[in-house]
Amino acid sequence: MKLQLERLTPEAFAPYGQVLMGNGHVPEREAWAAQVDNLRPDAKANITYMSLEPVHYPVQVKELERHPFSHQIFVPLNGTRHLVLVCPSYDDGSPDLARCLAFEATGGQSVNYNANIWHAPRMVLHESGSFVMLRWDNNTATDTELLTLDTPLVVEQ
Repeated sequence: MKLQLERLTPEAFAPYGQVLMGNGHVPEREAWAAQVDNLRPDAKANITYMSLEPVHYPVQVKELERHPFSHQIFVPLNGTRHLVLVCPSYDDGSPDLARCLAFEATGGQSVNYNANIWHAPRMVLHESGSFVMLRWDNNTATDTELLTLDTPLVVEQ
């Protein structure tokens, strides 16, 4: 299945989470800009630094992931552009691949996925890039659910 990129806006992404981005006015502060719910009392904040090599269009997405009990936020460092692919779920929890959406996020847009939202693993575009990630984990298999796709999703520019 081929997906066309859409412009990442807070409104377009709202069913899946929050987009944090400035509006260009200084000074600026937005309290409670994203949800960071922890749905398991034994989970702890997992702050991870990651640095990735770029992927190039057309991008093949071969797996999806979700975090049933935690939001997950990615904050790009140094202007890292990144692919954001989200997918709603059917009633049984499986991803509705026909309704996946793909966005190219600017290096000034942080993305916070709601708990239990299917999404592509983090991919940087155009050049190497780095992120800080926050998720609530308890070091069990329920932290992350991975799904390998029978047919990759292809994202075109």
